[in-house]
Amino acid sequence: MKPEANHAFDAQAWEPEQAAEALRFHGCRVTQPRIAVLRALLEVGGTVDAPTLTAHAQRYEPGIHEATVYRTVNVLSEVGIASHVHAGHGPSLVRLSSDERLVAVCQDCGQIEPVPVEAVTALTDAMVEATGLTLEPGHFALEGVCRDCMN
Repeated sequence: MKPEANHAFDAQAWEPEQAAEALRFHGCRVTQPRIAVLRALLEVGGTVDAPTLTAHAQRYEPGIHEATVYRTVNVLSEVGIASHVHAGHGPSLVRLSSDERLVAVCQDCGQIEPVPVEAVTALTDAMVEATGLTLEPGHFALEGVCRDCMN
């Protein structure tokens, strides 16, 4: 399945095996490291830190270095395939640009969890009511301590 031209990247339209085609479709030069990183990102299907993404990409491109993954993510971000999520002082987080879910990150172990939509809606609605400010969650991760680290 392939999306129509001039539409934003839609992860649902691409299978991991179509990573090379997706890169071409978005005007990227196709290289083995880029294929490996995009394929890994499509397979993960959510927000991931760079070391984990590197480990996944190494299944397709053994020996790929984390610096190459960072450079590739920057290229994918420039063409609208991927986006960064800011998460305090922890490792850089990345996800497909079509994934705008808010995530929470454990500041102790780095575990990444999507925040339930209901919680995000309640927070954004409460902010509008209390302050008139409309939050646009997604670009920054919430920080906290996971259940396992609290025990």
